[in-house]
Amino acid sequence: MGDANTQLFHLRANGRRRKNFIPFLKHEGGTVTAHQDKAQLLYDYYTKLFTTLQPRSQSINWDVLDIQAHNLQQLDNQLTEEEVKRAVFEAPSEKAPGPDGFIGLFYNKCWETVKQDLTSALQQLFNLRADRWNLLNSANIALPPKKDGVDTTADYRPISLMHSVTKIMGKVLANRLAPHLPKLVSNSQSAFIKGRSILDNFQYIQGAVNHYHKAKTPMLFVKLDIAKAFDSVRWEYMLEVMQRLGFGQRWHDLISIIWSKSTSRVLLNGRIGTAIQHKGVTAR
Repeated sequence: MGDANTQLFHLRANGRRRKNFIPFLKHEGGTVTAHQDKAQLLYDYYTKLFTTLQPRSQSINWDVLDIQAHNLQQLDNQLTEEEVKRAVFEAPSEKAPGPDGFIGLFYNKCWETVKQDLTSALQQLFNLRADRWNLLNSANIALPPKKDGVDTTADYRPISLMHSVTKIMGKVLANRLAPHLPKLVSNSQSAFIKGRSILDNFQYIQGAVNHYHKAKTPMLFVKLDIAKAFDSVRWEYMLEVMQRLGFGQRWHDLISIIWSKSTSRVLLNGRIGTAIQHKGVTAR
């Protein structure tokens, strides 16, 4: 029975490996099959996605929008061990590991051993001492196919497998920010906010359609699906929004550090590519 289970495991693993293998890539200049050429094509594609060197030609008149500022200074309070512990024990246990190879279960089971070093490392970043943060702020980009018969870079769905310490820091910041989101995010945004449901929007539309149908009122409903509408956001825009909403200077500087020291490498058929330095754009 043990041998049969081992054989089944290898069959499944090899089948998955064959499915995710990228034998060639097409582009405007033709088709490439050599590993080096495929890696360069992917590097160029994601470098363009993660970087922007062009300054903005226009800006937003924030005064006209009259965005309400909130008291968010408590977000700048010193990081505590309890916050780090909560983030560790709330994190998924067996998600795919990043460049360091550790999963959430490791930190969960070894908390008493790693808590002091982990907390100290995150407190260093929170105190804006981040000379070596680039060593922990990296990600590997896995490329599972979106469908059968893929042959271009756009046909693959990039999944960032982040360094575990970076994920824990992100969870700490998310936990701090979560209680403030209902007042920061408009009620028209119903997804990803605790206490709201994306299904509410569908119910509102359904109710409106029934109302106007019964009232025999002429009405036109248009559903827009904008491709890649929110796939990337400029850093300078996000920092301006945070300033207007009332985020403190420490939070502003912390986010800037995390963005500016982030790198990604594309995983191509099990081999890690050249590091891509993120510049000016956050990709979703």
